[in-house]
Amino acid sequence: MDRWLNHPTASKLVALGLALLMWAVVHFDPDEPSPNNVTSLNETKVIDDVIVQAYGMDEKNYVLLSLEPQKVKLTVRGTRSALASAQPNEYRLKVDLRTVGEGQHTLPLVEDLPPGITSVSMSPSTVVVDIEALQIKEFEVAIQTQGAPAKGYKVGTPILMPGNRVHVKLPKSQLEKVDRVGATISVEGEKETIKNKSVKLAAYDKDGNPFPEAVIDPAVLEVEVPITNPFKTVPLQLKLVGHMKPGLSIASFKPDVEQVTVYGPQEALDTIEFVEANIQLDALTASGKVTVPLIIAPPLIEVSPAKAEVTVEVLLSATRTLEGLPITLSGLGEGLKATITDPAAGKADISIQGAPALLDRLSPGDVDVIADLSGRGPGIYTIPLIVNLEKFMELAGGTQNITVEIVDAAPASTSPDEGNANGSEGTPVDESGQ
Repeated sequence: MDRWLNHPTASKLVALGLALLMWAVVHFDPDEPSPNNVTSLNETKVIDDVIVQAYGMDEKNYVLLSLEPQKVKLTVRGTRSALASAQPNEYRLKVDLRTVGEGQHTLPLVEDLPPGITSVSMSPSTVVVDIEALQIKEFEVAIQTQGAPAKGYKVGTPILMPGNRVHVKLPKSQLEKVDRVGATISVEGEKETIKNKSVKLAAYDKDGNPFPEAVIDPAVLEVEVPITNPFKTVPLQLKLVGHMKPGLSIASFKPDVEQVTVYGPQEALDTIEFVEANIQLDALTASGKVTVPLIIAPPLIEVSPAKAEVTVEVLLSATRTLEGLPITLSGLGEGLKATITDPAAGKADISIQGAPALLDRLSPGDVDVIADLSGRGPGIYTIPLIVNLEKFMELAGGTQNITVEIVDAAPASTSPDEGNANGSEGTPVDESGQ
């Protein structure tokens, strides 16, 4: 045996055995559990109200209307240290919407838990989602003003740039309820036009409630709100001033505008009925266009447009004489009778100058011949005649004056019929004969 113990191989085996024994003594832990009881040291934990998170939906074409339930009760298992170190927001339950479209769907929940923790159960394990397709509709933008401008000023119609139409994207059920798209701008105390005002648009229902989730394209527009003095739109009246050059007449004229806008204090606007523009007849020598300024007087401030362009047709004049025109005696005092003594026939012959086509259409009933007897008592008078002609015509000659004898009417012998027969009563006109 001594021989065996002294053998080199035996010595090496003994040394190896002692080393293994010493290692086992050093690493031995009487408290360490065996593999069979490791599982018994894990704990369970119940977590209420874990929020369900949806992901993967095509948000360009769909919207998630509802997800029920939104919170789930989750039971998990893990070591005491793992459960203690996990934060509440690390417990996640997700629902995958990548493959679902419009409609109602029941989908399973997917767990996303902290390291070292596993799920035991969840209640419920599925959720119901309601998905609706998005639709797009075009709307005209309506800008509303709020407040009042400075005293004496008015608010005009807002102008939108680059345009007044936008597209609104919403679920169909909500898009049907959109009544208008617009914004509100304050004009309180303003005296000048509001320019380049950027406004964010919103969609509203008929009760004025907004749709915060609406996607509007474009979402912002530039707005200009005119702030002006009070204004009024009135007709343009052209006034012929002077006389045409010999041998020429106007056949027609037409202004490029019929209505003009006048700005000024409201009290002045209340009294104005039209705006005049004078056409100087002696300056017209040929057909064409003539520009005339529009006439306003203080306290009116401005007229738009400030000038009018008038197309005039000028022709060589013709002359026509109308014979035997009745003469109307106007302004005769009460109790008086008038008789035309010269001309003896009591009628007038009138020569008229104008464009040939206008003269051809003229009839005796288109010309009024008037003698004004206002303020005259009994006696014999030479009375100038007032001749009212159609537009663009001028008096070229003929009877210019008449002789009238005025006497007291005899009460016993004068009847209304006799007075009319003698021309003692006529149709009243103003002194200008217009």
